[in-house]
Amino acid sequence: MAEIRYRALKTGWIRAALGCVVGFGCLVMTGTGVLLLTLDSAAGVLGAVMCLAVVLLSIVIMLIGTRLQFTVDDEGLTFLHYLRSHRILWEEVAIIEQTASYWASGAVVVVLKEPLGRRITAFATTDRMAVYRGENIFSWGSPATEQRPPTRAAIDAHRRWLAGSTR
Repeated sequence: MAEIRYRALKTGWIRAALGCVVGFGCLVMTGTGVLLLTLDSAAGVLGAVMCLAVVLLSIVIMLIGTRLQFTVDDEGLTFLHYLRSHRILWEEVAIIEQTASYWASGAVVVVLKEPLGRRITAFATTDRMAVYRGENIFSWGSPATEQRPPTRAAIDAHRRWLAGSTR
């Protein structure tokens, strides 16, 4: 098993905090659905089904919304985006960059060898997610001039792999 060098987001505490907030709303909706079931009409059953749908949708949105992850280990990088996962081995990486674009400012961008020039952005490493990672954003400069901790960790691990390989 490869040693993990860096993990951008630890989603456990984020899910726990959001679970408390969303859980309260789900309890209220479940109670409303049960109350509606006491009505002797089709509207009561329909209302209860709608409450159940809202509860299930809330849980799914919370789980998908807190899925972002970025992990650096000895074998490569792992990105978990909202609906898709990427496992990139060091052999596939051409270069690691950091973006200065507005929406993904400070994010790690991996440029692949095959297909040549394909770029994958790790959304868990954006400056917008830095607070969730527990990093002090006030000590940073511009993303165009200063590398963020996730970028430094990925570049260092890639250099370590390049130094150990015979390529």
